[in-house]
Amino acid sequence: MVSSPKSAPDRQVGGWRLPDWGIAGILALLSIIWSTVAALAAPALSNIGEWTYVDYAYRISIGELPVQGDDLSPYTLETWSCRGMDGDIRGETPPPCDEVTERPVTDWPLEGENYNTFHPPLYFAFAAGVGKIADTVGIDFTDGARFASALFGAVGVAALYGAIRCWGIGKRNSAGATLIAMSVPALALSSVIVHNDAVSMMAGAAAVWLAARVVKHGNYGWIPPFLIAAGISLTRTMSVVAVLAVGGLAILMGLFQKDQRGALKPGFAIALGTMLSYVAWTVFQNGRRPEDYVPSITGLSTDPFTAGDTLAVINTIVGAGAPWGLTRPSRDWYLDPSLNSWLLEGWSWLLFAVFLIAVPVGIYCAMKRTGALRYLGILVVLLPILTGLIVQAREIASVTAYFRVVPGRYAITAVPLYVAFIAALAQQKDTVRWVLPAAGMAGYAVLLLSPLLP
Repeated sequence: MVSSPKSAPDRQVGGWRLPDWGIAGILALLSIIWSTVAALAAPALSNIGEWTYVDYAYRISIGELPVQGDDLSPYTLETWSCRGMDGDIRGETPPPCDEVTERPVTDWPLEGENYNTFHPPLYFAFAAGVGKIADTVGIDFTDGARFASALFGAVGVAALYGAIRCWGIGKRNSAGATLIAMSVPALALSSVIVHNDAVSMMAGAAAVWLAARVVKHGNYGWIPPFLIAAGISLTRTMSVVAVLAVGGLAILMGLFQKDQRGALKPGFAIALGTMLSYVAWTVFQNGRRPEDYVPSITGLSTDPFTAGDTLAVINTIVGAGAPWGLTRPSRDWYLDPSLNSWLLEGWSWLLFAVFLIAVPVGIYCAMKRTGALRYLGILVVLLPILTGLIVQAREIASVTAYFRVVPGRYAITAVPLYVAFIAALAQQKDTVRWVLPAAGMAGYAVLLLSPLLP
């Protein structure tokens, strides 16, 4: 167990101090407000494959479990055409709404197939339930499923605030850091659309909490880490990467620090929970897939892998191509144009720069500091590397291909750990106690106002 940084006392504002549950509730409400405003401003489906996720959830709602290569359901085809899509896919867009019943499924982009049903089922089961409830009261199934994502996001926001507080960080800095996480565009989008990225905030918050549990409080119990890792892995496999990094850190502590051998238990529990759930689902779902199936999306962002590509792959894991800044506005931009503005793009570049700077600062803290700063610094450095390694290893093993650049979206579960590290830094200086909450409120305001700006 390590000591935590000394926390500056929370000063009352105008003689009034909110309890932690009140602050967490306000943050969750702000998240719901953003999700609602964004969903109303951008009804079109996101071009990161939202139609496949809508289809997955819809098929579960009618008692079916889809498999890769299935044709999209008639409901999904109509939704895709009538709502429209943000941008295009390989220059293609869906047929007009009034032609849906007349066109074969292959007239839709990517041959109208669902290539995303390899994902685990928990998110889709929840989205299906909320979507079906919405449908029974006259609300479109897709809007209901989007609200399921909003609920995931709101719970994740409240959990992140509480998780940062577990590190002994004051209320102001914890709230400010949470608001900054909410204003990261790729993470903000996850609480708006039908996509299992919606679990990212919650998964990242779980990683922040587990790290505090092991590192700060010396709690080496293995059951919560096992269940959390397994649950996230069965919701969105890539979202478990932040928890895996905590598991890796715990194993390193157990191996190299004699007084912390017990940390091996939660470390291996995380690895086991992830592996068992991932392998069980993958074996089951892949066993239902046609043997000669090749996803229609193959090659969109990947190249075939050969031994000569090894250096290119390494560059995406530990070099300039790794997701150090998590999402690059010039490359990893996923927001619908209706939600974008010049101000939000500027804010995104600022966040990108801050997250890049956090990496060398993390290296310094890992080497020179103690307590929260040391261990959160290690995680900040470890997470982008682990993300790139897992993404590329899975792609090479499954389809003998590799990503030319690891999409920053796969790393957004790291954002909560990044902001927790930044909050720990801010906590060291009482003179900057308002900087982080002011930045967080500004970022949230920019995000919320962007749909109204040119």
